[in-house]
Amino acid sequence: MEILENFRILDIIDIVLVATLLYYVYKLVKGTVAINIFIGIVVIYLIWQLTELLKMELLSTILGQFIGVGMFALIVVFQQEIRKFLLMIGSTNLRGKAVFKNFQFSKNDKGLDIDVNAILDACVNMGKQYTGALIVIRRTTSLEFVKATGDAMDIEVNKPIIESIFYKNSTLHDGAMIIEDNVITATRVILPVTQGRS
Repeated sequence: MEILENFRILDIIDIVLVATLLYYVYKLVKGTVAINIFIGIVVIYLIWQLTELLKMELLSTILGQFIGVGMFALIVVFQQEIRKFLLMIGSTNLRGKAVFKNFQFSKNDKGLDIDVNAILDACVNMGKQYTGALIVIRRTTSLEFVKATGDAMDIEVNKPIIESIFYKNSTLHDGAMIIEDNVITATRVILPVTQGRS
């Protein structure tokens, strides 16, 4: 009862923020090799907290030292994930967009406002000519960190434009195309190599 009496609104906010942070860290590393390391760190931390609670001094000290030194190792191990996370936060436009637009808790039920038929028709035609194409369609996640690797564009999606961009003699055909809200916003984009396990 004493614990409940000392429980504040700020404690609830604290718990919610930590849970949200852990959720998005998990979401960031899910499907990569780093997920096993992340789970291992969580398990070690929980064991450390248990040893602290049970006053197991020796084991608690060893685990505490491991976690303290391990923070530097984590920066090296998770450098790509940390970079992606920081770029996602840094690419948020505070003036024109909501700060937490990249952190949406539910999927957009309105659907994508994209001319899908134009994309499909272009892909069918390119397929007949054995022309390869990498097309990335943005949904809720910011793509600013990959768009920066290509050439900025501002062209409405249509079949002839897509085919001309991926034409084999076009200077824009290498790399991926980024489509956002029915607008081609970048071409010649270099996509990051996946760390997902097959």
